[in-house]
Amino acid sequence: MKRRVPGSFEEDVADVIYGKNPVLSLLEGDGGCLKLYMSKSKGRSDPFRDKIVGLCQKKGIPFQELDPEALDRIAGSSAHQGFVARVSPVKMLSMEDLISMVMSSDPSKPLNILILDHVEDPHNLGAMIRTAEAVGMFAVLTPSRRGALPTGTVVKCSAGAALRMPIVMIGNVSQAIRDIKDRLGLWVIGIEANGERSIFESPMPRRMALVVGSEGKGLGRVVATSCDEVLRIPMIGETGSLNVSVAAALAMYEWFRGNFTS
Repeated sequence: MKRRVPGSFEEDVADVIYGKNPVLSLLEGDGGCLKLYMSKSKGRSDPFRDKIVGLCQKKGIPFQELDPEALDRIAGSSAHQGFVARVSPVKMLSMEDLISMVMSSDPSKPLNILILDHVEDPHNLGAMIRTAEAVGMFAVLTPSRRGALPTGTVVKCSAGAALRMPIVMIGNVSQAIRDIKDRLGLWVIGIEANGERSIFESPMPRRMALVVGSEGKGLGRVVATSCDEVLRIPMIGETGSLNVSVAAALAMYEWFRGNFTS
């Protein structure tokens, strides 16, 4: 069964599908499953449960074991049979989809891909997607684990831009950066408070990818070293950092300023 749940688990808005067969059909198809919740294991063999877990692992879908009462709250019903899935209202693309789209794009036109290194706040995610769409970014990449998921709250915070912007679900951020560099030949710039130089020091490349880190932690060490260079946004005040959506907006508009004349 499928229902719309306002203000439910994790204080978000999402489509929820529950029940054994509906969840299995969702996972076997391409229904945009964001996360799966299941009842805690009772310790005995359960082929159906093993199949569900295997599909989640194969597709990189995070899953979590919960008490029956928590599942009841998410589903809004006790008829979930121990399985509840959150479904994105946004069509998610794969890394291979992105590779194909970039390779078929006009190489003479500016192109920029926004990569998010585990941004956790859905409001920040929505704000960045809104800016990305406004400046003509090519796509937004976000990891399937340890980050905000493109749910209804994100669509709302993006003012609907999430429904128009290509959003790509990735497994490993560093691997996605390597694919973009090796397979697409794009220059990758990370944004960090201790970056090598200012984003305003020289023009950004016409075709590139931009990486921003999570709230508080910034870019992960491996992610930062995967970038071709790491730049900073200069500040003269005592505030040590900017909100990640603000930092991303400044960097995206600096690229926009250098590559579009009107």
